[in-house]
Amino acid sequence: MIYATEKPQEVIISQCVRERNCEDRISALPDDLLVKILLFVPTKDIVTTMILSKRWRTIWTEVPRLEYEDIVSNTNSEQKSVWWFLEKSLQLHKAPILESLCIQLKEICPTNVDVAKLVGQAVDRSLRRLLFHLSWLAKPTSMPNILYTCETLTELELFNKIILDIPPSVCLPSLAKLYLFCVLYKDDVSLVRLLSNCPVLRILIVIRSEEDGNVKKYTVKVPSLEEFTYLYKRPLSLAENTRSLVLDCPETLALSGICQALLEQNCLLFATLTKNSETYFLGHVMCRPDNFSQLVDLTITPCDSGWLEQLMLMLKSNNELKSLTIKSSYIITPVLWNKPGHVPKCLASHLEFFKWRSYNDIKEEREFVAYILANSKCLKKAEFVMPNSKNIYDENNICEELKSMFKISPSCQITFTFIHI
Repeated sequence: MIYATEKPQEVIISQCVRERNCEDRISALPDDLLVKILLFVPTKDIVTTMILSKRWRTIWTEVPRLEYEDIVSNTNSEQKSVWWFLEKSLQLHKAPILESLCIQLKEICPTNVDVAKLVGQAVDRSLRRLLFHLSWLAKPTSMPNILYTCETLTELELFNKIILDIPPSVCLPSLAKLYLFCVLYKDDVSLVRLLSNCPVLRILIVIRSEEDGNVKKYTVKVPSLEEFTYLYKRPLSLAENTRSLVLDCPETLALSGICQALLEQNCLLFATLTKNSETYFLGHVMCRPDNFSQLVDLTITPCDSGWLEQLMLMLKSNNELKSLTIKSSYIITPVLWNKPGHVPKCLASHLEFFKWRSYNDIKEEREFVAYILANSKCLKKAEFVMPNSKNIYDENNICEELKSMFKISPSCQITFTFIHI
């Protein structure tokens, strides 16, 4: 504040303090630092910084990570898509390397726009990561061929109304992560062509929809693969055994690790392959249990009454299993299962940890637990997590029954946990 005073020196000092308080220190920062600050700001707000001053007019055009998403509201009948903002801002964008571009276009997106052309423009910026969700009301569309020859692309996620139409020229030398969520496949050739031209692909996650019927046998042959997730639920209208999953890895690959399987309605619903896991086929669709010989840690979530038979097939072919976890999300009564003629090698000489989450004390479950305890010579711990019972007497009975089962391993400890569900 400047105020009247008989001392001129006081007026000068007060004015200097006022000017210092109004100083725009942020604008004085170098461009590269301002760009790093803007990385923490939503894209729509990043672009609006251009009106702050001449200094800020072009700063936003250098931000290497951009995100655009249609916001759908049930209360606003005149909603506008982010498309127009997306198209215009990308035209003005000047960053030489586009590290990440995330686009989510929903039903409010115009149906007469060229999304493939826009993706092609992004690829020209040495694109490294692309997340493209397309849920518009128009028919599914293909991505530009240039996307499948992008040398800088390390991560690609495609979702919904996108047709996987892969050109013969496909080559993605840097792609390490690939996510295909409910996309449509032109044919089997497109899938095989894509995966066979990703030499460093480490992570593959696939969610299949009811409409992608062009691929009956989903073949995954990727020597570099470390993690694989596959999710597909057969619709009731689809006949059994019309689709299958084939995971093909070379024999030279070192294999052991963690595998999760969720089986439902005679089809493979969910499977995960992680680093060093054995090549495998899971489920009733296509079962090759002989490929589980090096599995070390197995977690299975049963959703089908025949899950015990499937599990026993896996155990009989396994030589190295050390940990077995059963995660029951809800009560499923297993059908009768046949005890093998000989004890699986993994039980006789390797299994150390056994855990059953949501154990329900059903007759068939008790029989399986008794078999595990009676034949696992190296078992160190058997853990049971069970839902709380209204009757404490029932809980005590379950615990006593499990404790009384014969254990071939003298060092085996049995623990119980009751949780509220």
